[in-house]
Amino acid sequence: MDKSKVPLVSNPGIDLGEALAQVMGDTGGVHEMMGGFRIKVYHLRAFPWADVFKMLVFRDFRVYVTRHKADIFIEASV
Repeated sequence: MDKSKVPLVSNPGIDLGEALAQVMGDTGGVHEMMGGFRIKVYHLRAFPWADVFKMLVFRDFRVYVTRHKADIFIEASV
C-alpha cells in the first residue's frame, strides 16, 4: 500500500501534533502540554471536528470540550 494513502489515524509513525496542525489549518491552533494537547478552535463552522476527534480518540486520548469566556478548547489527555 502506498504510504501517502495510509490514513493519518492509523499511522503510528507520524507526529500527532504536526498532523493535527495540518488538518486544522487556519481553523484552530494546537499546543502540546504534559503528554496531551490543548486545541483552540478559531472558526467553529469551518473546524474539522470529525477528523480531529478521530485522530485523538483512535489513539486512546480522553477528549474534553471546554469553554473559557467566548473561546472553545478541545483538551486531550492520556
